[in-house]
Amino acid sequence: MLIIESALIIFAISLVSALASNILIMKKVDLQTSNEVMKAYNEFIKEYRQAISEGDKEKLARLEKKQKQLQDMVMKTQMERLKVSLYLLVPFLILFYVLIFYFGNSIVALSPFRFSIFYFTANKPAGIAWGMNFVTWYILTSIFTNTIIGKALKTMP
Repeated sequence: MLIIESALIIFAISLVSALASNILIMKKVDLQTSNEVMKAYNEFIKEYRQAISEGDKEKLARLEKKQKQLQDMVMKTQMERLKVSLYLLVPFLILFYVLIFYFGNSIVALSPFRFSIFYFTANKPAGIAWGMNFVTWYILTSIFTNTIIGKALKTMP
């Protein structure tokens, strides 16, 4: 199979996977509450850091009382998302292993520069570019597609 075909097939699979996971999040998670909780927590963190930098002990004491309540709310909303992830874990793992068996360690996409970060590599010379294996290309496209689709469907803050 040609590199361009492999790259496009893997990109399409990551796109469909991202759509499926984000649609399931839309159906199973109360996104309005989740976003409100995260917004409140981010404001709390900002206020907490400001109190630390100013050395305002009274404000810090007041904020530390509020901290446990906010952390519990954040944990609850994150657990909702985790449940959705657990629904998808087994099908995605099966898909991943089928694809890794099919593509193996062959070059499936090209990078203009060489890199090697843990298992993510583009270090196989391929003309003027560097070849990426399935794992590297799938992870990169998954991050990209999940971010774009998550922002578009407003499932991601």
